[in-house]
Amino acid sequence: MTHLQHSIHQLERKTLFFPLLSFIIPLMVRMIPEILMGPYVTGFDTIGFYVPNTLNWLQNGVNPSTYLATAPLFYTIFLPIVAVGASPIMVLKILSPLLLGALGFSIYLYAKNGLRWSTAKSLFIAFLGTLYFVALRASWDQLREELGLIFLFFALIVLANSRTGSWKRYTLLSLILVMVVLSHQLVSVILLGMIVFTILNQYIRKDDKSLKLIVASIPASILFLVIVYLNDITQAGFQNYSTNIVSSLASWTGFTSYASMLMAEGGFLLYCYIPLLPIVLISLKHFENPQLRGWLVLSLILLLIPTAFVSPYRWLLILSYPLSFYAVESISILKSHTWKKVKFPFHRIAVLYLVLSTCVLSCGFIFMNPQHPFVYFNPEHANGYVYQIPTSMQQNTLSKIDCQDTEKAFQWFKENTNSTAVMLTHTVFYGWALLNLQENPVIPYGFEEPDQTATLAIQDGYKEIYVIWWINGKGWYAQPSLSSSFVEVYRTGEIAIYHYLPIS
Repeated sequence: MTHLQHSIHQLERKTLFFPLLSFIIPLMVRMIPEILMGPYVTGFDTIGFYVPNTLNWLQNGVNPSTYLATAPLFYTIFLPIVAVGASPIMVLKILSPLLLGALGFSIYLYAKNGLRWSTAKSLFIAFLGTLYFVALRASWDQLREELGLIFLFFALIVLANSRTGSWKRYTLLSLILVMVVLSHQLVSVILLGMIVFTILNQYIRKDDKSLKLIVASIPASILFLVIVYLNDITQAGFQNYSTNIVSSLASWTGFTSYASMLMAEGGFLLYCYIPLLPIVLISLKHFENPQLRGWLVLSLILLLIPTAFVSPYRWLLILSYPLSFYAVESISILKSHTWKKVKFPFHRIAVLYLVLSTCVLSCGFIFMNPQHPFVYFNPEHANGYVYQIPTSMQQNTLSKIDCQDTEKAFQWFKENTNSTAVMLTHTVFYGWALLNLQENPVIPYGFEEPDQTATLAIQDGYKEIYVIWWINGKGWYAQPSLSSSFVEVYRTGEIAIYHYLPIS
């Protein structure tokens, strides 16, 4: 045994070393964009939804039905911390790396204790599953989803070790399933779907434990249906993704035809996973884990179903995790093959390829800024999906360079208007307004243009109406400029405050 092999063997005996590594490395990598952002947080949903939802609940109280409809486990952690006086921005900057680290840890444990993979193989999937650029994109702002995925992998560990059929173990599984449902709706669909695939697999094999699994799944299934029902009646959950009214299908899905939907999904699938797919294809027929195979099959089925309330791209983004498992399993399959004319075995070349491609793309995603993005994330070159995959992690609802100017603009507004002036805000500025304006009323107008909301504000008795946006010609989110009814009264950098002066 070489000295290196002996050292690894000694480290394996220290059972906490590699699990800790699976937590610490993703955490440290995820800390990098937070450090580069300075005092500002990364992620669209963080400042666009988590902050305003939390601040509104703290100020106006919590409606139990609306709260439960959001699958509120993340808020149940986040809200009390903010309530005792912690800065919501700093809490999110800390939680984001912690969640990615915890996800790496749960993936490692599932690979090691659920799939019975070796330590090295389990560590590799923990890193690939969290540091591939699509997984980093999820960690950028989908914190509720990450929380759900952590519990999902723990559920898979319990499921893989339920061969004894102990009711105690199935009770634990039932509790974890409930935690998943309370964490995130889409992850709940994936996990409950995997449970169905497992039950069918057990039934085909005439396994008598399928009844216990059905019983264990009942509480989570009922809770999921309650959340879906409450979401429907309170409109507290998913944004409607319909963006086109050219046809009846478009009014439901946002795509002009079913074929255009499939083409868009196919293009996004290739964009996200073209580096992984050549490796993944090797193990598709050979890796027969029923849960991970069920995840893939269910995701592909869901992609074929048009719906307005869940962007189909979300199902594709969440495919990053099972595809990473298939990629790592492919390396094991290749391990027995070597090229006769090349010294390196196939599996080492595959490992080198995965490491290099992941490092190049993920480093470009982390270190390049939105103004000068890495070529793969540049909308002028490769990235035709900028609303799903941002140009850089160094942004939230705004680019890093616009954050300080936004705070300056709100400071000017506070110093140069009285408390009767109202600020209208697009969704991207709403969280910023709640953080910076405590005395002035703030009215959000969603993702639309502000003209109609400004007219309604006048009807409600407001005399001084202002809007914050980019300077004319520089606006993001397909709104480069505001209408001529909004007159610029202050600018700092590329951010401006506009006064609403309706044209008679």
